[in-house]
Amino acid sequence: MYSNYLLALCVLLLTACSNEQNIPATAIAIDKNLSQQLLANHLAINLDSSGQLANEDLAAFAKKIEHVRILALGEQTHGAASVFSLKTALIKYLHQHHGFDFFILESGMYDVREIMQQAKDGQSIKAIAPGNIFYMYANSKEVTPLFDYVNDQLNTENPLTMVGFDSQHTGGLSLAGLVTDLTKAQRAIDNAWVNSPNWQVFAKQLQQVLAGSDVRFPIEQEQLFFSQLDTLATNFKQHNSLANNGFWYRITKGLVAQAKRQWQLVDNRSQQMGENIKWWAEQYPDKKIIVWAHTWHLTKAGNKQVNAGKVVSDAFGDAYYMVHFSGEQGQYLSYIDLKNKALAKPKKNSVERLFKQTTTSAINYIENKGLPLQGSELEAFANDYQQTLTANEWSTYWDGMFILKEITPVTYQQ
Repeated sequence: MYSNYLLALCVLLLTACSNEQNIPATAIAIDKNLSQQLLANHLAINLDSSGQLANEDLAAFAKKIEHVRILALGEQTHGAASVFSLKTALIKYLHQHHGFDFFILESGMYDVREIMQQAKDGQSIKAIAPGNIFYMYANSKEVTPLFDYVNDQLNTENPLTMVGFDSQHTGGLSLAGLVTDLTKAQRAIDNAWVNSPNWQVFAKQLQQVLAGSDVRFPIEQEQLFFSQLDTLATNFKQHNSLANNGFWYRITKGLVAQAKRQWQLVDNRSQQMGENIKWWAEQYPDKKIIVWAHTWHLTKAGNKQVNAGKVVSDAFGDAYYMVHFSGEQGQYLSYIDLKNKALAKPKKNSVERLFKQTTTSAINYIENKGLPLQGSELEAFANDYQQTLTANEWSTYWDGMFILKEITPVTYQQ
């Protein structure tokens, strides 16, 4: 009886010693190994004497992506100033030193095209951006240096070309001019249709969609509306040799997705965004590309849907490289209510806490390649600095991750 009690006590003690937050002993051993390798192999990015990111550290990051053609820079939320500043610094460095000269931003394809045409005529991108580019980029002080940089590079020998890839068009430029320009493009193919009463009704319906209406048309009108969009897409695809018809094909597919999303029929916005990235990459096969968007548009696998990153990853394989961003502490500005939100406190078994306790550099970069991630319960923030993913899942979604010491909220300019 006493020996059985001792045996049970020993089992309890061993279990207690091997448990931390209910993590199995095998997982702790794996996590210890992973933690050691993370600390031994991470890339520390420090500030130089002028307070800028050290070029030698940025060069070390660039070395890791020398095989990459399409670099995707995510973000957990649209309101982290320190992440915006880091992404801007990366874009400038990679453009100046490593040939990345094509920049795709999460904003409407048509809106950004119009902005860039005006910029070439001498207008300021940051002045045109509010009301046309996604508001958290257009109105955040920390993104305007990037817009200034694109402006400054326009007339150089190596400009940074900026385009949009969002399949929905909510900017003022789209509202004012998209239907008119779409009509001109279709007139070159089928002038009779454009001059018919049917087209006039169709154009008004398109305008309602662009205005953000969530009111569906009567069923017969709705069926005709989507049938006409399908015809329009077919026309642009069949006459792809005409100038800009490939662009208008993508715009038309986006209008279908936008209407269906606003009417809550189906949401394949992100999938169409991926098709837009793919199309841009095919138009400029010699360009090295940087994409800027929310992490969950860019992850290499979608979360219960086909997302943009899945489309691009399937099309380009290892030439597509997705980078996630996280932070140890701080605040961000919520794009929902424009109020500051605190990061959740990193869990004991998190990569953010590991680096907070063991490193001093402003930013650390970890790459999944070569790390023993399988079976590990080590966690990282994945969305809004609240929800987490275990290391076992990281490679499903991204290739590497920047971890910032401090997340700061954007300065939102009305």
